[in-house]
Amino acid sequence: MYIVELKTLIINNYFDAEKSSKVVEAIAKFSGYKILRYNEVFEILTKTLTDVDAVILTGSEARIVKKEHVKMFNNIIKIIKNCNTPMLGICFGHQLICLSFGAEVASLKAPVKNRFEKVKILKLNELFKGFKEGDSLWLAEYHNDYVKRDSLKKADLELLAESQSCEVEAVKHRKKPFYGIQFHAEKITIENETHLEGLKILKNFLDYAHK
Repeated sequence: MYIVELKTLIINNYFDAEKSSKVVEAIAKFSGYKILRYNEVFEILTKTLTDVDAVILTGSEARIVKKEHVKMFNNIIKIIKNCNTPMLGICFGHQLICLSFGAEVASLKAPVKNRFEKVKILKLNELFKGFKEGDSLWLAEYHNDYVKRDSLKKADLELLAESQSCEVEAVKHRKKPFYGIQFHAEKITIENETHLEGLKILKNFLDYAHK
């Protein structure tokens, strides 16, 4: 169901701007949207935030473990720290949210490349509305790095989901209306395999933002 009144800001973190197309396509099913690049002028980013109901931080080719890459996103980190608009970070966007609040990141021993993984729900909340605690959902994964589970508490982050390949698949900030998901909820088809759970999760977030 399209939420007519909802306005979502999609912050495109990809170096190749066209790689955000799946995110845009998915969000457009449920919400109106605006798109700004990660390197947009800070004043434009902050001004746009005053006119939206939700923020999506996309994935990126950038590596969260590389300081020279993280520096490129200093304006986005400032926004994360000061924003109170409901926010969802996807893959790199999720890692950036976690890093901004003091969580630690590292590289996977075996990168996950473009495949569906079973992600287990550890705790029910708005993001997983309609599912059950303990459910395993097939969700798309493509990442080299991850957030360390034992660093979440000091960053005021709560663990919501895990998988065999990644110890932190979803988090919620304890004081802000922020979520992070390591998986690519916007990607529902890989080769001949399709799973729709990701779209449900995106809609759940937007429903939450619209309350």
